[in-house]
Amino acid sequence: MSQKNLVVYGKNGKRLGGGAAQLKRIKDNGGWDEHHRQVIADAVEIAYQTFEKNQNRVRLKRVK
Repeated sequence: MSQKNLVVYGKNGKRLGGGAAQLKRIKDNGGWDEHHRQVIADAVEIAYQTFEKNQNRVRLKRVK
């Protein structure tokens, strides 16, 4: 999976890329466990919003 939009800067102000950027983002989010909790919470929120949107739409029946 490409993460071209992940922009992270190190302590010296230089832009980090690849694995270093991902590790820095995980560290800034509070560690591996907290990072995964946040990712899962975001995914659940998106799934719930999609489910709710599908449940609330009007059901149209075809009339002959």
